[in-house]
Amino acid sequence: MLSSKNNKELKQISKNLRIKVLELAKKTGGKGSHLGGTFSSIEIIVALYYAGILKFKKKNPKWPDRDRLFIGKGHIHLAMFNIWNDIGYISNSTLKTYGANGSKLGQQLNHKLPGSEYNTGSLGHVIGVGSGVALSAKLDKKKFTTYVLVGDAECDEGSIWEAVMFAANLNLNNLVVIVDRNRMSVMDHLEDDVNSANLSKKFKACGWSVNSIDGHNFKKIISAFKSAKKRKKPSVIIANTIKGKGVSFMEKNIRWHSGIPSEKEYIQAMRELNAK
Repeated sequence: MLSSKNNKELKQISKNLRIKVLELAKKTGGKGSHLGGTFSSIEIIVALYYAGILKFKKKNPKWPDRDRLFIGKGHIHLAMFNIWNDIGYISNSTLKTYGANGSKLGQQLNHKLPGSEYNTGSLGHVIGVGSGVALSAKLDKKKFTTYVLVGDAECDEGSIWEAVMFAANLNLNNLVVIVDRNRMSVMDHLEDDVNSANLSKKFKACGWSVNSIDGHNFKKIISAFKSAKKRKKPSVIIANTIKGKGVSFMEKNIRWHSGIPSEKEYIQAMRELNAK
C-alpha cells in the first residue's frame, strides 16, 4: 500500500485527479464520462488509496490478502483508471488508449483490469457480491476487508436490501459499504422523503452500524473508515456529497450526470479546478 498522505496532500491529489478526469474525458468529447457522479466520489476513493485505508500491493494487484474494493457506480471509471495508473497497475501507454477502438479501457470497469474486482454496468448487485466475498473471507479465516462503493440512487434496487439483510444476519463485520449520497440520479433529485429516503434508518433497521459524514472532508472520511474496522457488525458510511463537486456550474446540476462539456465549459472547468 502507499504511504499515508496528510490532509493537505490528499486535497492536492483530489484536485489533480479531477483535472486528469476532465482531461481524459475531453479525448472522447465527454462521451460516457459521467463527470457529476465521478467528482462527487473523488475524496472517498482518494482516501481509500492514499490515506492508508485500503491494503494492497503496488507490484501485485492480485495479492491474496489485499483488501477488496467493489464499485457499483462504474461510471467513475475515469477516476479509477487514473488512480490505477498512478500506482502502477495501468501503464501510461494503456491510459492513452482510452476512447480508441480496441482499448482495454472502456466506459465501465472490467475485472480483467489490474485493480478492478468487478464488472460494472448492471446496478443493484454489488453489495451482494461484496457480501459473498466477505463471507468467503470469514470461512477461509482471511483477514482482508471488503469495501463496496454504491450510489444513493442504486439503493432503490431491491436486491441491495436483500444483500444488506444477508450481511447483517451473518454478522459480516469485515464488510464496509460506502454510499455516495449526492442526492441525484440520472434524471432527478432524490429528496429525503422519497426514493432513497432515510438511508441511515434503513441500514440501522437491518442491523448495520451506520455513520453519516461529510463525504468531502478527509478527517471525517478517514475517521469513519477507521471506526468501521472496529465494529462487530457490517458497517455503512453514508457520505454526503455534492454531484459535480469542484466545478461551480456542474454542482447539483442534473445535466452533469452524463453531460458533455462544450469547449467553453471545458475551459471554464479547467480554470476553476486549477485555481483551487
